[in-house]
Amino acid sequence: MNDMKSISFLLYLWIFAHVLTGLIVSLIVFSPLKRMLEEAGAVKSNFRQRQVVNMAGSLIIIVWVLLVAVAGILPLLADRLGVYMPESFVLNPDVSVPLTLIIMGAGFFGLFDDLLGNREHSGFKGHIGAIFKGKLTTGALKAVGIPVVAVFAFSLISNGVLEIIGNAVLVALFVNTLNLLDLRPGRAIKVYIPLQLIFIILAIGTLGSSAAALTGITIVLLVPDLREEIMLGDIGSNILGGILGFCFAYAFDWDIKLPVIVLLILLQLLTERYSISAIVEQVAPLRVLDNLGRRVD
Repeated sequence: MNDMKSISFLLYLWIFAHVLTGLIVSLIVFSPLKRMLEEAGAVKSNFRQRQVVNMAGSLIIIVWVLLVAVAGILPLLADRLGVYMPESFVLNPDVSVPLTLIIMGAGFFGLFDDLLGNREHSGFKGHIGAIFKGKLTTGALKAVGIPVVAVFAFSLISNGVLEIIGNAVLVALFVNTLNLLDLRPGRAIKVYIPLQLIFIILAIGTLGSSAAALTGITIVLLVPDLREEIMLGDIGSNILGGILGFCFAYAFDWDIKLPVIVLLILLQLLTERYSISAIVEQVAPLRVLDNLGRRVD
């Protein structure tokens, strides 16, 4: 019993170390990345028409790739040095490979949208309607491309066609949801971090440590996002949604995943008719949470 408690304590310590590592590496990378984006002209008007550095969500890809590379080498170094690493501490490719595919795929289509997208068509209905009119939009490309990437990612770890498609749908819905939320400073991250805490607390091996590292990265983005110094961009909100979708799909069975899918579909339908920002402004608790930490002048 004491051995189990000791392993559990060490596992949570390991997970906390991932939060800290993600945070520290992100702090090192963030300023040069922000400067590079600004100098490259990646600047966009926010909802107040203030010029803000866009596509800062690309930080997630850069830091994640660095961390995965280091995590892949650690067991080899530990073995060379004769240091024992419990199996739950070793990077599991069943998590890291499909999660990396989804992060890269969601990021790619988000970047495409950031660079070439416009607001002529909005919402799922608008983009799909444009396809039927013979016009391909970046939003429609994203609506098709991200589920395709998710299908490929889950084909590596899921059993059966229905399960693969269902998991891909979950990812696509989360991506669109975070994209819809990212219309005000910090809003998407305020939803993302509490949901990621679920997987950190569950501490499911590589999933828990991955969620922890990704949360550490996102914490670094939260403050400048709230201060209207940066915008995540579609690249950032798509990645956050893809991560949440993967985590839910990997960690839970269909008794939880199916209600979540239904809830997210209802949210998509609601936002086709009503603005999320308008709803938030009208509901006092949501308005308080939404304004927490950011300028309201």
